[in-house]
Amino acid sequence: SIAVGSFLVVLVCKLLTLMLERVWPSIVRPPGVQSVIDLAEEVKNLRQQHKELNHPDTFVQASKIKRKLNATELQLERAKKESASISHNHNKNFLLAVIKALGPGLLVISWWSKAVTELSPSVLWPLAGPLAFPAHKPGTIGILPWIFICQQCVDRLLELGLGVVTGAEQLKTTWKN
Repeated sequence: SIAVGSFLVVLVCKLLTLMLERVWPSIVRPPGVQSVIDLAEEVKNLRQQHKELNHPDTFVQASKIKRKLNATELQLERAKKESASISHNHNKNFLLAVIKALGPGLLVISWWSKAVTELSPSVLWPLAGPLAFPAHKPGTIGILPWIFICQQCVDRLLELGLGVVTGAEQLKTTWKN
């Protein structure tokens, strides 16, 4: 039926967006990440060299490495700021918005003129008019109100489910300590 199918489409779109939000950093590296990794490795090596040469007889070499270490750390900080660019977040947000809108949008286009379900108008009494949108007879539920209801239900179900998972994880950590 249209009602169950549209609910499942809304659920799948929401699950895709949640999954993508969690795995996005591992899928797409923002520009400049490789330079940050290289600079971090160089800082690590310079610290190791400075530690090895930090003796009275190798003071001059240790000082040179310390100056180079300070300059490289500044470069690393700048590179980190640049790599967390707005365009990276913009791309992610754009993709998430497309996924959130694509499924429900296709449902609206497909089922615009058909009623999702028909009930007695007295059951839907205070909301019979808005639920019949667009131009269906009273007692029917149109696709737009149905998608809105489905989105709200999916959001609440996922909040409840994620809350249970988070609570179980917190309980495990409490018991371990």
